[in-house]
Amino acid sequence: MMLPSVVRRWLNRPKKSDPRPLAKFFHIDEEVNAIVNELQCLDVRKDPQNYLVLLSQLHSSQERLLTLLEQILEQCVPTKRRQRDYHLKFPDDIVNNTMTTHLLFAAELIVGGTFVEVEEADGVLLRPLAQKLLRSLEDLRHILREQSLEDPGIYPDAAHKALIEYDNLCAEFELRYMSLVVSVKTPEEIYEQQEVAVLFCETVYRALQQGYLTQEMIDDCEPELMISIPRLAIISGLLIFPDGPLNLQKGSEEMSELFSPFYGLLKKIRELLSILTEGELLSLERALCSASSEDPSVHLSSCLSSAVHSNSSHPDASTPNGQSAPNNKHEDSTQETTEECKKPVTGTDFPTQSLSSSPDDAHDMSQDIKLQHEGKPSEILRNMHFRCTMRRSRFQDVRSRYRSDSDMLHRLFVCIAGVADQLQTNFASDLRVILKTVFEAVSSRQQHDAERTTEDTSRLPDCSVCQILEQQTSRALLVTPEWIPDSASTQCMSCYATFTLLRRRHHCRSCGKIFCSRCSSYSSSLPHVHNSQPVRVCSHCYHVHCSPQDRVTQDAAQHLP
Repeated sequence: MMLPSVVRRWLNRPKKSDPRPLAKFFHIDEEVNAIVNELQCLDVRKDPQNYLVLLSQLHSSQERLLTLLEQILEQCVPTKRRQRDYHLKFPDDIVNNTMTTHLLFAAELIVGGTFVEVEEADGVLLRPLAQKLLRSLEDLRHILREQSLEDPGIYPDAAHKALIEYDNLCAEFELRYMSLVVSVKTPEEIYEQQEVAVLFCETVYRALQQGYLTQEMIDDCEPELMISIPRLAIISGLLIFPDGPLNLQKGSEEMSELFSPFYGLLKKIRELLSILTEGELLSLERALCSASSEDPSVHLSSCLSSAVHSNSSHPDASTPNGQSAPNNKHEDSTQETTEECKKPVTGTDFPTQSLSSSPDDAHDMSQDIKLQHEGKPSEILRNMHFRCTMRRSRFQDVRSRYRSDSDMLHRLFVCIAGVADQLQTNFASDLRVILKTVFEAVSSRQQHDAERTTEDTSRLPDCSVCQILEQQTSRALLVTPEWIPDSASTQCMSCYATFTLLRRRHHCRSCGKIFCSRCSSYSSSLPHVHNSQPVRVCSHCYHVHCSPQDRVTQDAAQHLP
């Protein structure tokens, strides 16, 4: 009874050169089973050194097996997989490619009654789930191994169901086990992190509009963005989105964990930012986006002259000697001040207007506008003129603390860069997660990848039918394929088995490629075959390009020429 099974496995076993995932799975699975059998027959006390070597080999083989299972999951059921949103709760350094291997090893320990990383009571509660996970993995391995002996090019419904069940159990065990091993974030911490991610995204969108960054830099995830984006986000959070995660109206204990340690320094940065002119802010942001190896003082000095020139006509701009620009006529000054005070400084107007007013000034001006409906015009004018005069005085008072405008910008640069660098040091894991989210959201390739359909993932680059379907809108292929000459290939174009006297060449009537009998053991009616008789087709064309009503059962295809 065992002979037919052994013969079938020997005749149908995939070639090691076969690149298809199921064919690779067969050989890795055989390797794992061989190592396990050798370990079971080994006496640990007599040969402990060999035992350790075999354990290392088993770990490596299992890791390759699970990696291949991950590829098969992404190929077969990419849209039906269990969501892993809970990864946001875990520290970034534990979410890696080898985590599944660690989880299955932990499940084996729990089933065996060994509790290493969890308390015994928690392990007892996890044991039923661990048993289901290991049983599901064994069933999946059996189904895929048998299918690799039948046809490594397709995945039947049983394989799909087993893959989905294994994926769901793996995700459930991962969440419950890792929640016991590591400290997970609270919903409030996750929400705060998402707020920071939104701020970073808005910062990048504005930087793209201003020309500080390019879309190519975002798509290529250039390393310098890890430095420039947090720096620019500090300015955006203090000036443009003051109600976001950098809301200084809250106490430091109410702010995001990332920025609360810098509460006092952020208030001083906001004070300086509030008195900058548009040109000065432009110079500062460009300097913050420059390469970290450059000297910021050189960049600021080169930009400052143009910044001062562009803001020399601004009402709040200071002259090079630090004094306010003189007014020749009192009437012009009054009219200019009145018009200025009618423009409240808000985040939505940024940066098309002056930034020489603080948030408190914006509140004062809004009160002035409100008084227009309550007081006399002459009283309103005097009140507004008094407030603007006080604001000018505060503007000059802050600037007088520094030797020059260049010195003020340089110190502001150092403060902002220092906070951003400390974020990289103190919250490296959180910042990596946030920046990864930003790159995924802003990347121009994200939309293209999202538009890929399940059919696209089944297409082969060297299939003539796939290439023609990409260029036409009709699903029916009416063009007779060009057959590849027999002399053009010495091996099957699917499983790469070498042709011999016994292993003959067969052409697929759909794509014209050359296959062995095993890889072209299907038949279907094709649109370009006028007599509508079923003809030989390969496994790929049968499952991807042939319509279900035209397919013929595999038993009826055994007598095809």
